[in-house]
Amino acid sequence: MDRMPGKLLIVVAHGDDETLGAGATTAKLTEAGVQVSLLVLTNDDGSRAAMGQRVTNRVSAIERAAKILGIERVGIREFGDNRLDAESQLELNRIVEREVRDFRPDTIFTTSMSDLSMDHQLVSRAARIAGRPGRSGVREIRCFETRSATDCGEASGLPTFAPNCWEVVSASHLERKIEALREYGQEVENWPSPRSERGVRALAEYRGSQITEEFAEAFELLRTVR
Repeated sequence: MDRMPGKLLIVVAHGDDETLGAGATTAKLTEAGVQVSLLVLTNDDGSRAAMGQRVTNRVSAIERAAKILGIERVGIREFGDNRLDAESQLELNRIVEREVRDFRPDTIFTTSMSDLSMDHQLVSRAARIAGRPGRSGVREIRCFETRSATDCGEASGLPTFAPNCWEVVSASHLERKIEALREYGQEVENWPSPRSERGVRALAEYRGSQITEEFAEAFELLRTVR
């Protein structure tokens, strides 16, 4: 990372997005002393109800995963999973803007507009608005891939996730990512799901191979000010 953040804000719709998308990078940055705040806008996995599965509250899992990744500040709102489109974009913007004012980050990580999930798209838009030039001290914004939501988007005709920034991570950073992901229980699926442990490792190896490194995470770099 050419420019090491002073403070990083990660904005996501669901607990596990932060781990799947940037868990190894987060572990790397907190290890280097970067302060990280995690803002999660939903607190359950209510979409499972439509499949006849038990709905669980994710708050404790989010907090445990954050601790493994070295995140000390965690904010969790109480919106429902897959129901952010029932809220106004203005309300979502205000929530993220409030965290930007309180935490004063210079860097934001969030989900990609390439994801099929409407929750991911709404949160990504809110993060971009909260970090817009002239209204915050945010100097860099990155979007990460959240497999399988990004896969579903690409398979459904949405613009393809287009990384232009790769963060090299170590084997230990990747292991912390996988350890944090395990805290989400049933969200970890079996291979060949991209949400499986093997799938997470395979993606890190693939992104690393693109830049002739062992492991990496990829991002869409939207803006950086040096």
